[in-house]
Amino acid sequence: MTYKRMLFILIFAININSNDIPYYSAKYKFESNEITIVGVREFKKNEDVYEMTFNASNLLASMKFSSEFNISNNQVYSIKYDIKIKPKFLDRDQSINFDYTKNIIESTGGKKWEESIDLNKIILDPLNAQIMIRTFVRKGINKFSLNIIDMQQGGSKKYFFKVKSVEDCIFNESILTCYIVERVRDGSRRKVQYYLAEELEYMFIKILDKSPEATNKLELQEILSLG
Repeated sequence: MTYKRMLFILIFAININSNDIPYYSAKYKFESNEITIVGVREFKKNEDVYEMTFNASNLLASMKFSSEFNISNNQVYSIKYDIKIKPKFLDRDQSINFDYTKNIIESTGGKKWEESIDLNKIILDPLNAQIMIRTFVRKGINKFSLNIIDMQQGGSKKYFFKVKSVEDCIFNESILTCYIVERVRDGSRRKVQYYLAEELEYMFIKILDKSPEATNKLELQEILSLG
């Protein structure tokens, strides 16, 4: 599993109302060929800044992802995206800052680059992009696209999303209505499927990241708080 693939599934601006998606805290398990790890995801507000985080650790790894952003005039504005990973098989930190005064996006740490902010695009990071997926599905929008920051080289990549089906899924011995959303990108054979539970305010029950090389899974284990 590549570094970029791991970042997208673990974490992995646009007409959103802050009341559309409730605050939450939940445990998720990530599984790949290299590692199985359980961590806590949270969506919360600290004063005037919204924050999403994922924190996980075991004997092999310690991982922390965080996204800070504002919501103004029904749009999301990314402020900062941080990654800190310290497993035995990988040691990589990266911090991305969005400076709207200078119109610059700057990456420091393991990957260093600087890009001008394209005022015609709203660039999301892998965490607040997932807020948008939930928001669109909740509003009944079955097809949409998102521009997500390119962590490796700067700039952004455009991803296309589509609700493929609505199926029953099981969580905590309950049958829930799940919207299956598929994500693709032009020129890529990789597909990501998101399972969003209507009864849980469209929280992610499961994410499957499939490519010709591997399949990785992120799955909800326990809801600690919702709303």
